Order: sequence, then structure tokens, then C-alpha cells
Amino acid sequence: MTFDYGFTTLGDHDTEAISSWQMLLEQAIALVMGLTMRREGVEHRPIVFVCHSFGAFILKKALIIAKEQHQFRHILENTGGIVFLGCLHNENHPNVEELCIKCSAVELGAMKKAEPLRRSGDWHAIKEVMERFRTLDAPFRVRGFFELKPTMYQVGRFSVVRKSECVSFSSLKSSLWPSKLTLDFKLCPKHVSSLGWDNEQVLGVDANHEQIITFPPRSDQQFFDILMTTIEGLVDAVCPASTRPAFTCSEEPSNLSEPWQVFQDPPSNVSQLSILSGIKDMHIDKSLLGLDTKSQVTPKAVIPCFVTTPYEENPRFIGRDDILHEIHQALTTTNDTMKSRKTFALAGLGGMGKTQIAIEYTFRYREAYQVILWAHADGKAKLAESYLTFAQELGIANDEKMSPESAKQLVKECLTALGKSFDLLAIAYSNGLTDVNWLLVFDNADGDDKEELLKEYLPVGQQGSVLVTTRDFRLIAQMGGIELTVLDAESAVNLLTIMSCFDSSKLDDKEGKEELHAALHIVKRVDCLPLAIMHAANLILSDACSFSEFFEAYNNRELIQDCEEVRLVDQSNGASYRYSLRTVWNMNFDRLQPGPQSLIKTLSYMDPDRIQLRHLAEGVEKVDDPALSFMGNAYKRNKLKSQLLRSSLVSQSEKHKELRMHRLVQASCHLRMDLDQRRESFNNALTIVKNCWPVPPRSAIYDPSLWDAQQALLPHVQSLCAHYIASYEEGNPLIPHETVTWDFAKILYEAGWYCYERGLLGLINDLLLPAEQYCLRHLGKGGGYRILADIYGGIGSLHTESNMFQQAHDSFRREWDYLKLAFECGELQRPSIWEVFGLARLGNGLHGLNRYKEAEDYYHRALKAWGDLPGDRTVYTTNLAICLWLQGRLNDAEKRLRPLVKDKEDATNFRTGYALLALGNVEISQARSLTEKGRKKESEAKYKEAMETHLQSLKLYIQTIGPRHHRTADTYHKVGWHLHLWGNYAAALSMLEKALGIYLINPEHLKNEIARTRYKRGCIYQDMGDRQRGTVEIREAERMRKEIIGSENWQPATGEEDFDAIVQFWSR
Repeated sequence: MTFDYGFTTLGDHDTEAISSWQMLLEQAIALVMGLTMRREGVEHRPIVFVCHSFGAFILKKALIIAKEQHQFRHILENTGGIVFLGCLHNENHPNVEELCIKCSAVELGAMKKAEPLRRSGDWHAIKEVMERFRTLDAPFRVRGFFELKPTMYQVGRFSVVRKSECVSFSSLKSSLWPSKLTLDFKLCPKHVSSLGWDNEQVLGVDANHEQIITFPPRSDQQFFDILMTTIEGLVDAVCPASTRPAFTCSEEPSNLSEPWQVFQDPPSNVSQLSILSGIKDMHIDKSLLGLDTKSQVTPKAVIPCFVTTPYEENPRFIGRDDILHEIHQALTTTNDTMKSRKTFALAGLGGMGKTQIAIEYTFRYREAYQVILWAHADGKAKLAESYLTFAQELGIANDEKMSPESAKQLVKECLTALGKSFDLLAIAYSNGLTDVNWLLVFDNADGDDKEELLKEYLPVGQQGSVLVTTRDFRLIAQMGGIELTVLDAESAVNLLTIMSCFDSSKLDDKEGKEELHAALHIVKRVDCLPLAIMHAANLILSDACSFSEFFEAYNNRELIQDCEEVRLVDQSNGASYRYSLRTVWNMNFDRLQPGPQSLIKTLSYMDPDRIQLRHLAEGVEKVDDPALSFMGNAYKRNKLKSQLLRSSLVSQSEKHKELRMHRLVQASCHLRMDLDQRRESFNNALTIVKNCWPVPPRSAIYDPSLWDAQQALLPHVQSLCAHYIASYEEGNPLIPHETVTWDFAKILYEAGWYCYERGLLGLINDLLLPAEQYCLRHLGKGGGYRILADIYGGIGSLHTESNMFQQAHDSFRREWDYLKLAFECGELQRPSIWEVFGLARLGNGLHGLNRYKEAEDYYHRALKAWGDLPGDRTVYTTNLAICLWLQGRLNDAEKRLRPLVKDKEDATNFRTGYALLALGNVEISQARSLTEKGRKKESEAKYKEAMETHLQSLKLYIQTIGPRHHRTADTYHKVGWHLHLWGNYAAALSMLEKALGIYLINPEHLKNEIARTRYKRGCIYQDMGDRQRGTVEIREAERMRKEIIGSENWQPATGEEDFDAIVQFWSR
């Protein structure tokens, strides 16, 4: 049988295949599991392995696992021999890394495909396997083949060549070669192709590397004969002919000339837990951490899982069978030789029925998938909400306060794992199921940033199927798919007759033909657009009229319509819709009474996908606004909703109590209104959203209990913001220049602050910067200083999380300046919590610039201004203590912190954990001081105390802000620091890997933390004796640090302190 690890079957576009050495080595698990399953009952039967090139790395790792795991030891014990074809064995060769890259280029077919391996930076994994295998002390025989011919390279494949000993050059630096120069390389000569074992024979073959790794090499009869003779000799040695009668017929070794059986599927009867427990790295004891064991276990996904919220199956869906079949063929057709992700873009103008087709596909073909997830792709906020829902429905959200960024990463990780065979993480997630087919639908991927969002939210790897609905036809070229066009005339007429319940049996032949002829004219007038046909059918049913009567009314109406085109507010491709299409909607609109018309005009400025009915109720009932009196009580709202539903201009999800409006209907609403009506409707929508938005007291601004409600309203705030910006740029702002509505700026600020609290850092500026500009344009009209101060406080807070120290200080300075103006004009009265926060944040800004004395002064002023005001002072008291600590005033810092941590088990919020983190740092400094004084035993005791403090901080952070928050990662890093100090290198690396994994969720904003953690990891590798790997890590960390602080300010780091200096003070 053969084991196909997929390395040589990569297509030109398969960029997500094996991209690191660790990914290659993970195939070893599949190998041992596959052998175990296929050798069940015949475990004593001897094995001869034949492997080429990088297959050697997989086999070596597999045999190491077999030695360490008793349930697989029969594989090693019954290995009779190995034949290596063009394989590298000498990890100590000075150019082994470059040899690996060049060998991978030959195996992959081009140098560019080997670049991910060069960049992966995990050479240690390969070198460790090579070294451990050489010391395996194995009794089996080894036969190795090395090349005698050079491999030819041209500049088209290598533009920069590293000369090495194995090509008969002295070791020199990289050089650029002329474009047509051809170089000869012997990639696997004898001295790198030998293990140096006594039971090894190494043979030279008159072939180059590309030829020697092609197995079976039937194009070279001489080499083939030598190879087969060698294999047969091994078989005879380990299984002499005299012993073969002991095998049953089914057990007898196969004829080597017969076709080989390829296996890739995972065994179902092998214990997974034993593998997991045996090959994972040593980790810190759970009792030492004091954590619940459940928090350390990968959550098992709920499978099957079917999420199409808020859509339900449409029993009236008609036609499009050819499209559905084409989608299914594209998303499910498999190729046995290459498993890759299937993608399909369903592109077309609005109203073509893209979403309805996608809904129908998920329900019609749901049996083909174990997991189906529907993501609303109209902006990052909706995607974030969708992925939070996915994490909950999949059962992998083991943290109620999980941030959207963490949910995104967890769902991506889960889907990546579920689609794999022989993957440990897949086993953990799926409770033993593997090769789980999943479908991810991205609906309405139409924004300017859609490609970036798809890249951000798509799981890595080649697993799964992805269906995208979009108005951007360019996605077809990238993902495959079709351009969805209007219905053909016959299908359009068929749709109209079915939707309008047309019964031809009640008519004679002549009348029936006349009606069908009128139906044909109707569908042609609306360009055979499915959405328009649906609305026409609704009018026909409501009026109980014939097709002929409707067509006559439609024709008369169209004659007086203006020619203004319908255009979507976010339409990126410039497409528009003929005025004749508007006629259908205008007929529906005009049938509405004034109340329903006012309601739909208001809804047209909210997010069209999920208009929750409870928001309409709350938004109206919380304020006595005459402009909203038309929907002032439940009776009025129900009556208005019923009329809108009958008009088909909106639809309702009964299960989720939500209304939906098509974007074309929304755009048409705007066209029907004059400027005054638009402004009135926009203000109504603003009033509803603002009154629904839950605002925590300023003294308790961090309130996770409000997050769910705020998340549901966030898309509506974004919609209001987008419509206002578009109207302002067009010169007809929805809020008149001559008036001012501070509520608009306030709701943008509140939504921006919510994004800050939830870690949606990429959305903050999209809300706060428009709010800032609005305030600056209207300050002369009175007021606005307080809200502008809030906005700058939010912008500054974003800067602190991104380690933008100077920008944070500048923003906090502006916040304080506007707060002073707010006090001067009477917007605020002292004592005020706004003054406290303004002073304390300015202290944070100075603190980040290492201006400790000034920062200390502002912290003292803030705490004094707090006086008898309500609120928890822990955070800013802790910041003051950190400021004292960094000035070397350890006793003063400790005195500030001890009262804050009297209850070390306080998990009501994150603040106690934060104070413990700071206290642990103070204790470390105290231990160092004791060491300098020669008080070694006291110093050791203090270090242990500091570690216990930081472990408790980690415990509280996990319980309060969750295990995947970036502040929790700071504590993982600190615990890793302690373990490194005590020489527990494996556990230290485990902690640092946890920290790094969390930081990498948001690499754009947490680059500084990533650099610091990589530096620390490099130090540990060096202390473990792996100096080369450690140096690589440290150099990469230094490169990142240089990029962060700028070449003009950079000097080589002298130690860990230089990397601590590039992260915010609360992360140190």
C-alpha cells in the first residue's frame, strides 16, 4: 500500500497546502493510525518502508511516535527495513536548511511554491526529527540511494542562489546571477544521505534529484531494476521464503508489480486519547494553575449544526433548478488525487434572487453537509455577530464573555480542523468524526472591503465549501461561479402565474391566451426581475384583478413616472435599475396609508437585514416624541406591521421576531421622499436606535451584561452613519447644517466604545472619526464639548491598545482640553466622573511615554477628584501603582496594591486580576533587590510568591474576561517568564505559545506584544541548548522591533527590558 501525504499534488493556486515543516510532520499521525487500522489482527507481520525525499521526515516522525506510544510500538518492532530515495539525514550540515528548500522546490515543481516553507521559521521541527531518528538505535536494515548527477537550475526558478559546499563552491554570501545562467546542484550527495548506521548501505545512482525521488521510476529501467532488486532483497531478509507459509493467503506479502493501495482515511477504531496524551509537549500542571480542567480541554463541536438565522425554508420557492444543480456540482464534486476547498460566487444585481437561491440550496442539499453556517457578510459588524452565533451553536463558546475576535478565531480553527483527516484537533472537536463536510455561506458580500473580510473570516486550509452571494461580478474570476441573470420569459411568466395563484381552468381558451399574453407583457415591463415579479403578483392578489387589468393600470402609471434610476447607497459597480422597475414598488407604496408609509420610510434608514420588533417598541415607548406618535402603542405598531407585510415590501421571520427589507426597496423608499421627508425619517430612525441603546453609568462603563443588546443594535448605528456620510458628501446632509443633533454624535460614540470593549478594534475609527467631524463642524452652535471629549477619549483608548504611545497622549490631551471647555460653558458641573476619567486618561498617555512623574501627578489629581463619586477605583489606583513601580518605588507601589487584592478570589470583574498582575511585577522587582543584597533564600521565596500571584491573576482573568482575551495573553506571557526562570522550559514554552496564539488573533494591533513574546521564546530555546533556533526567533523579534520604533530610533536590544518597553505599561 502507499501513503499519499499530498505534497507533490499541489496545484498552482493551492497556497494553503503544506506551508510549514510542522504541518508536514503532522502527517506522521495519519501514517501510524492508518497502519494500525490496516494491520489489525496481523500486527506481527513485518514491514518494509520505501520513501522518497520529504516522505523520510514523515516516516521518521512516525517511528519516533511508535517508539514512545505502546499501542503503536508493534509498528517499530516489526519494521524490517527502509529504503530511502534522495533523502536528507544530516541535520548538522551547515547548509541543511537551504538543501531542504531546494529539495522542496524540486518536489513541488517551482521555487515560489517552496517559499512558504522558507518563511515558516520552524526548522527546529525537521532538525529535531532527524537527530532523534539517528539515535533511535533501531535493529532494522536501511538502504539509501543518493544522486550522482546534478540538478539543473535556471534563473527562472532561482534568482538568488546560496552557494554551498555540496555544489563544489566555497561558502560565500548570496549572489545575483545573470538571467540565463544555469547552475548544477547535487542536492543529496553521499555525505548528507547517510545515517552512519552499521546496518546501512548507501548506493549512488546515475540520476539527478528530480529523477531519484520519482517512484516508481519506470522511465529509467536500469534504476528501476536496481531499486526492485534492493526491495526484494530486503523482503527476503526480513521474511525468508521458508517462513512465508506461516502467513494466511490474505496475509501473504503482495506482488510488488501489482497496483498499490492508497490510504488517506483515518481509522475509526484507534484510541485518540492515547495519541494526544503521548505526543503533546509537556505542559504545566493544572493544579498549579488552579484552573478548571474544562478550560484546558478543546470543546467538542455540536455536529450536525445547521445555522441559517434568521432565514427559514421558503415553501414558495420556484425554479432555478439548473442554477441549484450547478452550485451543488461545484461545491461537492471531489477529486481523489487532490482535496481542495470548493468555492462558488453567485453574482448578480439586486433583486435577481441571489439570497433566495442560497437559502433554497442550504435546505435542499442539507444532507450533503454536517455543518452549514450562514454569515451575513454586509460589513464586519454583521460578520462578527454571525461568528459569535456560530461559536454558540457549534457548542465551542466555552466563555460567555467571548469577544467577537476570539469567536472568529475559534470558529475558523474548528472548521479547519473538522475538514481534516488524521488531525488531532479535528478529533478533539468532533469527538472522533473526521472529514466533516461543512458549508459556509457569505450572503451580501458587497462592501468595498469584501475581499479583505472574506480573507479574514475564511478558515485556513483547503477544507470545506464556500458559497458567496454578491453584486460584484469580479468575485467570479477569483472563486468560480456564475453571473445570475434575469429569468427567461417563459420562467418569468411561470413564476408570475404561480405566485399570483392564476387558474386557467376557469377561463376559456381565448381568455386564457389573452391573460398569458398580458402576463408576458407584465414580466417584460419589469425586466423579468424576480423581486419585481413577486411584488406584481402581490398587487394582483390584493386587488383580485386579472393580468390584463393589472397591465392596463401599470401601463397608465408608467407614463407619468419620472426617469430617476434606483441606485443602492453602497453600490460599488455603478449598476442601476430602470425607472420601469420602480413602478411596481410605487404602486405598492401608494396603496399604503400614511402610517405604514411613515414606518417604512423610517425603517429604510436602519439595517435592512434584522429589524427587531422589540427595538421598535422600546425606541418609541422610552420617549414622548410627536414625530413617532403614528406608532406610539402596541396596537398601532401591529396594525402598521400587518399592512407592510401584506404589501410584500417587508417580510418577517416569525421565529426571530424580525422584519427584513430588500435593499432595492430601501433605495426606492429614499427616491420617493423629498429632502425634508428624508430628514424626518432619518431622525425617526435615529431616535429609535438611540433610545434602545443601553448606556451604562459613567462610573461603571465596563458592563458586559449590556453587550448582547448593544451588538444587536450596532448594524443600525452603522447604517445611520453610512447614510449620513453619503448625504453629506452629496451636499444634502440628512441633518441640516443649520441645526445640530448631538444625539447623532452620541450614538456613534457609544457604538464605538462598545467596539472597543468587545475588541472590534477595526470598527472603532469608522464610527468615532465621523462623530468627531460632525462635532467639529457644529461646535459654534453651542454645546458638544463633552461628547467631543468622549470621542477623543475613545480614540485615545484605541491608540493605547495598539501601542501608539504618542497618538494616545495627543488624543487624551484633546479630551482634557474639551472637558475643560465643557466645565466652562456649564455642560458639566463639578464634582464629575468625566473630570476623573479625563485626568486619569491623560495620566495613561504620559505613562505610555515614560513620563512617570507627570503621569503620577495626574493619577493623584484624578483620585482626588473622585471624592465621594460612585465607581470602582481599582484600575486607576493600579495604574498609579505601576507608575510608582517603574520609578523604582516598590514599597509605595505595594502599599497601593495590597488593599485592592484583599479578596484574591474576587471574580466579579477583571480588576482584581489586573491588580494582582501589577503586584506580581512588584514582587519580582523586590526579589531582584533581595538577590542584589545577597539574601538568596528570601529572594527565592519572593520569586515563588510572585509566581503564585501571577497564577492567581491568570485564573481571575480567565474567569472574568475569558481565556482568549489579549489581556489574558499578557498574563500567560508573565507565567511563562516565571517558568523560564525556574528552568521549566517545556511549560514556559507552552505558556508563551498560548499568549502568541491569542495575540495573533489581532496581529495588526498587537504586533508589539508578538515581538516581545517571540524574543522571550528565542531566549528559552537558547537556554535549552537549541541556539540556532533561538537565534532565529530573536532576530525575527528584533526585526519587528526595528519596524515598530523606526530605523532612525532603533538600536540593538540589550535585553528583555527593551522589548518590555515597546508594550503598554499594563502589559509588562
